[in-house]
Amino acid sequence: MKYLRKILLGTLTLFCCTTHFVRGQDTKLATIKSDSLYFESPALFDCYVQFPDNYDSEKSFPLVISLHGGGGSYKTFKDIRRYFENPQFIMATPQAPYKWLMGDKLGYDWAAWPTGDLIIMQRALKLTSTYIENLIRSLTAKYNINKVYLMGFSQGSIIAQITGINNHDLLEGIIILSGPEVDHPGKPEIVWPSEKAVRSANNLRVFIAHGESDEIIDIALARKSRKQYEDAGYDVSFFEFEGGHEINKGALKKIEKWIHEPK
Repeated sequence: MKYLRKILLGTLTLFCCTTHFVRGQDTKLATIKSDSLYFESPALFDCYVQFPDNYDSEKSFPLVISLHGGGGSYKTFKDIRRYFENPQFIMATPQAPYKWLMGDKLGYDWAAWPTGDLIIMQRALKLTSTYIENLIRSLTAKYNINKVYLMGFSQGSIIAQITGINNHDLLEGIIILSGPEVDHPGKPEIVWPSEKAVRSANNLRVFIAHGESDEIIDIALARKSRKQYEDAGYDVSFFEFEGGHEINKGALKKIEKWIHEPK
């Protein structure tokens, strides 16, 4: 009985304290007005860099900048390097700048698409292109690089194409893994380079790899992409594989050989 009285007394005390706290506020509850905005500001970003086993800083190597898909991260995407047989190139894996909570984990996006705001997405995509351009210049200034490739998976392939075409003087080629064609319809948030810009960048080599049963980006779009680049005068290599929206080991081995082929 004493134990029960203690519990009741404790509950009553808690109630009284809570009631006192509430009564201590203004009797009329104020509505707090709020808003959020996006603003531009310089920042520093890190990038994971991997070297060949026989790396010698006095020797020059190709550079492959590897861009993960939307919702991914460099922490997992950097691991695709182990699927190459003997990668004689430097591989740099940056992380997309826009962080989002996806269920119980964090994902990273290249163009702030989860906002659903067309203006924000277009501006974010333009800034991301500058982000990759700055990365290219930083890496080539620090390491002994003889040629540069941009490789992107899914959403990362969109960034690779846009940045690659707009900065074709800095690159040897672009690698499109499970990505759409240039100027993909129905995506107003993506500001693709103009047809003139695409044609003026045909010094680039292009490698396209796509799964025949891709449920996210249909194989038909990859085939259309191939034709677009070939019609614009690009040197295009195309590889279809059995599989879906994924990184294919066989494709990576072909890309490894392709990187070292003479232009």
